Amino acid sequence: MKIIKIQSSNLNNSLVFYRALLNRMPLEITPSCIQFETEHFILEVAESIGAHKIQTNVFEIQDAHELAKINQRMSRFNAIEKMIKNCEVVDRAIGLTDPNGNRWVIGDPEVKVDFKKCYIELITI
Repeated sequence: MKIIKIQSSNLNNSLVFYRALLNRMPLEITPSCIQFETEHFILEVAESIGAHKIQTNVFEIQDAHELAKINQRMSRFNAIEKMIKNCEVVDRAIGLTDPNGNRWVIGDPEVKVDFKKCYIELITI
């Protein structure tokens, strides 16, 4: 199983963010590390002091309904400056940035995402 290791300057913020993103509790929590396990990868978030490397990671989701659910859970993490005029309709992938600047492509890894935009879902009745 793939292991993704990232650094965090604030484990509390990372815990909240990744619990929402992955929709699960962590497998392990220590004072210096949080570990989540999914069907596709293990995520290790380690506390860092000072500057750390910003990464771009992929969490591949093919199911449009699952992607919409993730987008709905993560919408509260969108920054205030991401106004509706700067949003895009969800189209197979969304781009998210964690509290430490690490980037995540959620959905189809072949779709180019813009990490500065928010994503909305068009609902047809």
